[in-house]
Amino acid sequence: MKSLLKIIIILSLSLSVSYADTKKIKILPLGDSISCASPYKLSYRYPLWKHFVDAGKQVEFIGSQTKKGNGSRKWDPYKGQRFPEKNEGHSGWRADQILEGLPNGESGLDQWIKGYRPDIALIHLGTNDVYQKQTPASTRDEIEQIIIKLRARNPHIKILLAKIIPMRMDRAVPHLNQLLSQLAMKLNNANSPVFSVDMYSGFSIHTDMQKDKIHPNARGEEKMAKRWFDALVRNRFIH
Repeated sequence: MKSLLKIIIILSLSLSVSYADTKKIKILPLGDSISCASPYKLSYRYPLWKHFVDAGKQVEFIGSQTKKGNGSRKWDPYKGQRFPEKNEGHSGWRADQILEGLPNGESGLDQWIKGYRPDIALIHLGTNDVYQKQTPASTRDEIEQIIIKLRARNPHIKILLAKIIPMRMDRAVPHLNQLLSQLAMKLNNANSPVFSVDMYSGFSIHTDMQKDKIHPNARGEEKMAKRWFDALVRNRFIH
């Protein structure tokens, strides 16, 4: 009887370990059109996901966006796996709109986040704010409020906050990126780490971007994906 009980305990422990090993990490890609896809661009999400597959990482992208956030794109499987297409990329949206929604009643983060609880958030936000001449300080403050709302949903969420890629209207971008880097340091703590990811340095508007010099091309998307992945591993957000 004791031997049988011991076998049952060992089996139960091995099953619980197996479940823990295969539980997928929920990653929220949060941003604008650079985070969502379209018929003419993959976004960084697809090459980032391929990095996860190659490394044997069990992850799942989450968000309220499906078809709209993918431009009705059909995704090619990779190594027998299907791409997790959900995301929170909203084309043309500023940080304050992500935070509060649109005047037409389209919802913002308060509503979206009721549908999921992210383990990790990847935030690349501020391009439309610069384009629409919002001040870097106001954009920084709105992104801080976004992080506060994410933490209200999961007090242990891990966050990578990007210094945004360059764009043709670039004069305000370095200032915004400096403020975002400072924000990451201010908000970083042991319970909910926040680290800055430099998407700006070494990113060329001539070779890494589409003709509009706002959105990354395939080379730029690959570069962004590698920087996200390296930061996730370096900061031990994924193991």
